[in-house]
Amino acid sequence: MPMPFATPALGIAEARCAHATDRPAELSEGEARSAITCLINARRTARGQPPLGSKPAPREAALKHTRRMISGGCFSHRCPGERDLAGRLRATAYLPCDCTWLVGENIAWGEGGRGTPAAIVSAWMQSSSHRANILTRKFEHLGVGVARGRPGANRDRGSATYTTNFGYKD
Repeated sequence: MPMPFATPALGIAEARCAHATDRPAELSEGEARSAITCLINARRTARGQPPLGSKPAPREAALKHTRRMISGGCFSHRCPGERDLAGRLRATAYLPCDCTWLVGENIAWGEGGRGTPAAIVSAWMQSSSHRANILTRKFEHLGVGVARGRPGANRDRGSATYTTNFGYKD
């Protein structure tokens, strides 16, 4: 089921995010990933939080999880036969580390206007747990995985599935 939808109110900073309001069929995965990153950082900086830096390892884990949800028909933070978030990040060498760490994850899918990057970030901001991940000051890293399709329908170009992995290591 898609995240709850509301028409996103774009601020000046968010309006500068390229492809923020493009529908999934109009977007490349890279354009969607960049738009999500821009929108999340716009929400953070508007609230006095530092922007998140993109990291390859959390991005790889996010993309693999996104593709697994689509191909497996599973919409969950852990699909059958899959590692949990920390396990997925260990597999990319983001973890383990001999350090203090904190990780979080948001997932969503939407079709048409409900699948635009702006609509997805808006839906996350309406959910206290998803909003907390976006605004947690301690997080420094972001990995975004985006793929066309929805859980169980990987040939559906009119929808997209999103995973964001947030991380901190000290």
